[in-house]
Amino acid sequence: MKNLFKIWTLLSVVSSVAFAADGAAGDSALKGSAADGVTRDSSGLVLQDLDYTDHLQTLPNYDRGFYYSQALHIKVSGTKPIEKPYGKLLHLRADIAEFSSQAWMGVDTTGGKRDTTWGKSQDLTEDALNVLQTTFDNVRNFGGKVIVRICYDPWFDGHSNTTPEHKWVMRHIEQLAPVLSKNVDVIVALEMGMHGAFGEMHSDTAITYPRVAEAVNKMLQLTPPELKILTRTGNYSAAVLGFENWGVDFHIDGDVFKQIAEAKGDTMYRVGMFNDGYLGTQYDYGTWGADCKTSICREEGVAWLEKYSINTPYGGEAVETANGYEVINTPEFLAHEGFRTHTSYLNLHWNNNVIDRWKAAHFSGKDYEYDGTKIDTLTGFKFIDDHLGYRYVLRESWLPDTVFAGEKLKGKLKIQNVGFGNLTQKRNAKLYFVTDECKAEALSEEGESILSHEELKNVDFRDVHSRTIKVEDGDTTMTFDGTNEIDFEVEVPQKPGSFSLYLLVDDVYFANEMDTLVHPVSPNAVPLGSFFLTSKKNSDAIPGGRALKRNKPAIRVERADQKIQIRDSRALRDGTRDGRGDRIFRVNGCLLKSK
Repeated sequence: MKNLFKIWTLLSVVSSVAFAADGAAGDSALKGSAADGVTRDSSGLVLQDLDYTDHLQTLPNYDRGFYYSQALHIKVSGTKPIEKPYGKLLHLRADIAEFSSQAWMGVDTTGGKRDTTWGKSQDLTEDALNVLQTTFDNVRNFGGKVIVRICYDPWFDGHSNTTPEHKWVMRHIEQLAPVLSKNVDVIVALEMGMHGAFGEMHSDTAITYPRVAEAVNKMLQLTPPELKILTRTGNYSAAVLGFENWGVDFHIDGDVFKQIAEAKGDTMYRVGMFNDGYLGTQYDYGTWGADCKTSICREEGVAWLEKYSINTPYGGEAVETANGYEVINTPEFLAHEGFRTHTSYLNLHWNNNVIDRWKAAHFSGKDYEYDGTKIDTLTGFKFIDDHLGYRYVLRESWLPDTVFAGEKLKGKLKIQNVGFGNLTQKRNAKLYFVTDECKAEALSEEGESILSHEELKNVDFRDVHSRTIKVEDGDTTMTFDGTNEIDFEVEVPQKPGSFSLYLLVDDVYFANEMDTLVHPVSPNAVPLGSFFLTSKKNSDAIPGGRALKRNKPAIRVERADQKIQIRDSRALRDGTRDGRGDRIFRVNGCLLKSK
């Protein structure tokens, strides 16, 4: 069925992120209250009586958040796949060192020998590729997501100079690409390690910018656009995108940058960065340059991530501050810059000292309902954990009182994204219609579902953006607070009655409190309110309308197998009755059948 769906971003210039929760119902759309206390807008839509606040829960949205790392040493044969992931968001560290003649594997001491053993540069075996596929299957069956890094460092132990000849890197990319492509539904991002210790593009003399650029571009060509690919630094990403003099040209407002961005098209939004020196210094341990004439400095890099990684994951490992450098690894710093870089994931266990400090520190800031001035138990870790990636809060829902048969349901929503970032993968969105009388019943006696839904084919929740911040002359201004207005127009079930409406975005939980007693759709469905569907345009058909005066018909009530049958005794002109007014109810009052 055809539906219309539009999203607007509501711009507002404010000087802080303070927010009054009791004002969440907004002020722009309110046009007045009727005598019955109901708030309607100029088109007659009614503000639904719902809880529009963030309930400060850590949400099970596993494509963002703190991750668990798990290593997988892939052998030529006999490798055991990961059967039980350590966590719902897994950082898979798969090494293929046995397929590199440069990788030192150990020492063979059999028979009194002490011979160094090495990998062998060769094609990835079918067994090796199957192990990787089975691991992805197990992550999927576990209900999780995975960030993938594949490299030649044995057991991810920090060995240097393990990368094979470049032709073998390119060959392995050709073999890995089909497996990665097949599993984009569970892969959050591919950290394009391949080169260097830990797959972090350092400590290896084989690494050059042209080789990294060729390898990443090969992977881009062989995998679908849904797979986001991240390099270790802004310089490497710049090389991948075709910049040669990035210290001079890597400025998003510069002419050269604009020319390359136009030529690259959507690839500009697919190539990102991971940061395993995050917040250790103002340079993030060499992630950003100190000499802005020859390298990409922090502000230029942040501005790039802010614009082009708007739907691309960004994260890594927060580390300790190096001696003599400015301390920026604090929740307060991340609460500012995280919104610009759209930070979406971090290592839960590294650096453990930094994480432990965040858990012990009180977050004193004020960010909508996360108000450290009122919540003594609010920690820096809690604030960061809940704000990594996207976080949706329903702030307003407007529906009509009544929809007449043959008409479409028109409504509007305000959804605020209070997280650091945005949804990075497309998710299907649906509106579910549920009859109020039978919320807890999945099927009627006749086997017909009491639920119906309309797919919102034109909606993309990746466009429900988080806030934007403008930094100018040392001053910070929030130019958009993350509140997105959504108008929809959809078909409705052609069955008169009272309906509750729910929004379901696949695998996405909202921060509003959910109905835990009776939930007929799914645990992550968001209640939007209710409306009445009638087949008649008269007051007799509308609840609360003035009833027409009629002679009362005779009614007979029967009990039939734990059901109550109400027979309508009104007769036709010929004296017979066709039973059209008969109704059958369950004992709990749920309408089962209406003839």
